[in-house]
Amino acid sequence: MVFDGLTLQRVTAEISDSKGMQLRQLYQIGRTEFFFKLSKTGIEVSINPSSPYIAKGERQQNSPSLETPFSLFMRRHLNGFFLIDVEQKGMDRILRLDFEGRDAFGEKKHYSLLIEFIGPGSNIVVLDEQGMIAQAFREMVTSKRTIARGLKYYSPDTPCKSLRGLSREEIQSYLLESTDILSSAIRKSFTGFSRATAENIVGYLQLEDIPPAMIEEERLAEAAEFLRNLSSKSSDDGLFILEGEGGTEISPIPLDHKNHSERVRASEAIKLALESAGIETEIDRRKTSIIRKIDKSSKRLFKLVEKLEKELAELENYEAYRRYGELLVANLYRLKERQEKVELEDWETGGLTTISLDKRLTPSENAQLFFKYFSKSHRKELHVKKRLRVLREESEYLEQLKEMLLQAESIGEILEFSYELEAAGIVRKPKYARNGRKKLKRSGPRIFERDGFKYLVGRNNVENDEITRNASKNDIWFHARGIPGAHVILKRAGMEINTDAIYFGSLLAAKYSRGRQSGKVDVVYTEVQNVKKPKGAKPGMVLYRSPETITVDPAKEMEEGN
Repeated sequence: MVFDGLTLQRVTAEISDSKGMQLRQLYQIGRTEFFFKLSKTGIEVSINPSSPYIAKGERQQNSPSLETPFSLFMRRHLNGFFLIDVEQKGMDRILRLDFEGRDAFGEKKHYSLLIEFIGPGSNIVVLDEQGMIAQAFREMVTSKRTIARGLKYYSPDTPCKSLRGLSREEIQSYLLESTDILSSAIRKSFTGFSRATAENIVGYLQLEDIPPAMIEEERLAEAAEFLRNLSSKSSDDGLFILEGEGGTEISPIPLDHKNHSERVRASEAIKLALESAGIETEIDRRKTSIIRKIDKSSKRLFKLVEKLEKELAELENYEAYRRYGELLVANLYRLKERQEKVELEDWETGGLTTISLDKRLTPSENAQLFFKYFSKSHRKELHVKKRLRVLREESEYLEQLKEMLLQAESIGEILEFSYELEAAGIVRKPKYARNGRKKLKRSGPRIFERDGFKYLVGRNNVENDEITRNASKNDIWFHARGIPGAHVILKRAGMEINTDAIYFGSLLAAKYSRGRQSGKVDVVYTEVQNVKKPKGAKPGMVLYRSPETITVDPAKEMEEGN
């Protein structure tokens, strides 16, 4: 789906009527998807690198609401504030949403959201009143700019010019400076134009796609005037859609030169294009369905743990039963028959201890009853503690399973979880499934190469076990400490491991863990020979010894190999 600066201009015109509305709630409905619930409407934002967009819409009833440090920050600081301005930066793919309101102490506050729809660099940055970065979805450090909390925000540099404010003559002059074909000249000279939009402009104007200098002056002036008018139509909220064999094409330019196109409001066009593409929507749908089932199982485990912990608390003082029995046995020679209570000297404390008895029983029988209570309570304690340990391990495994599922990037990867989900009782085995069920094609671990070293990153728990089991004993194993995440293996291959190799492996372990959106993550690493899988342990669950720890920032930019 094309989402360039000109498309953003049309969406901006549509959502501008939301100015003055109050932000009631903010939801993070996916890894890179957000929903802003305003008093009278809603705004969807995706900063997915493959399909970033913004559009008006409604939140699906059963869509998840993820709690991440970034979403919690925005909720805490923006909920209840009013959207006072919506502004696009020139004709670039950057949108600014200004919010104003009062904090918990009644003080007036102002925050700005800078949403950058720039492919792999798509981001949401929260600025305070001084224009300093208060929070960012992706913190990054590059040679051109730094996005980090506490620093001044700077927009990405672009060599292109904004059409806004330029005359027809100036636009024509800039086009003539280019030796590229017209569609490339438009795209490279001015911000806001994707390759598809530039080509559609040439097609709509029925011009030859040749260098501007080779086009008749009158026809080139017509193109320049058309571009000038595009930049001035800031209130136009429509896009054109064209249904074709490849799906729904959307464009800010009429597509009648290809076939009959229809003009609809920008948000509707974007929704149609997303539904036509279908892939990302289906991935999110499947993830949501499975995560809901995992959460249901986790809730059941939590209730069981809570019940058992209550039972364990009731057994807290059962050791007293044994002491009472021993005191009675030691003093049988001087106790009268069938008493309601006795007062005996406790040799452990040196004081007197009062023991209530069943007067229907002899002191000896009461002693045996106390020993029986002790034995029964002791057995129950052992059973409850064992059960608690199993339930906590199962709960930890479900959290690990959920995290690995959230990292899935395709429907194929989600399908690879099938057997593991069935074994865990999260989903039922299909009735049609038999022993001869066709095995799914495995996608294999993520592979990264840097400075001659190869790194393997598991895509699911079964794969985590495989890459660790198949690694050489001197390879290095990495994992985010204390939180769910992928196993990472650094293949030594006879090479000397240096600090840079360890650092990059640690960054990978942090990036593919629950802590990837946190500021700092502790990562443990050790040789594979120090990693053991206990008998009967769930997939991906291991024990390790002799670890070393390194703290890294997963938001820091990394150069990733293929």
